[in-house]
Amino acid sequence: MVKAVIFDMDGVISDTQGMHAEIEEKFLEEYGIDMPADEITAKYAGYSDGEFYKAVFSEYGVASASVDKAVSEIWKRKFAAIKGGVSAIPGVKELIANLHGDGFKLAVASASIPEFIGLILSSLGLTGKFDVIVSSVEVEKGKPEPDIFLLAAKKLGVGPKDCVVIEDGINGMIAAKKAGMKCIGIVKKEGEYPADLIITNFNELSPEKIKAL
Repeated sequence: MVKAVIFDMDGVISDTQGMHAEIEEKFLEEYGIDMPADEITAKYAGYSDGEFYKAVFSEYGVASASVDKAVSEIWKRKFAAIKGGVSAIPGVKELIANLHGDGFKLAVASASIPEFIGLILSSLGLTGKFDVIVSSVEVEKGKPEPDIFLLAAKKLGVGPKDCVVIEDGINGMIAAKKAGMKCIGIVKKEGEYPADLIITNFNELSPEKIKAL
């Protein structure tokens, strides 16, 4: 029986996934790395910052670059970027309200840092709407490993089999399934995804559909 719903944030609650990738694309160019934003999203969405820069710097032969310095600088740029405002993914606030009204336990499990998660939720009027908020900085391994979702379930006091994860990234979907949870993928393009249910917008989803998984 589904008792809890765990939301990814960037690209599921807020329209910030594209922003992350675009800022990272421009930042990597400063290291001589040409990696388009859509490739960053496809390959690395859900990775912790440290894992992302370590992997990319190694792949492109700039392993001597400081991962810690890169992480610090990229977050300065991301915080500056959202000063212009952030929008919720259409329909997600209504879904959160409906799930809350139906008695589901709710969590956010995001690769973003806690300060960024808090700012986004505050900007969208969602502060206090979730029972648990978990960041990848709290776990040893980011997505596609299941650590972050297992920690969210533990903090919620719910077993993995009683959780549903809502994700937009393939790495997150893989992590959810590795955690032994059901997964709903919200996607923009048709294709094969490692999720139990695929939707293109939140109008297709309801508490009843989630209970039926």
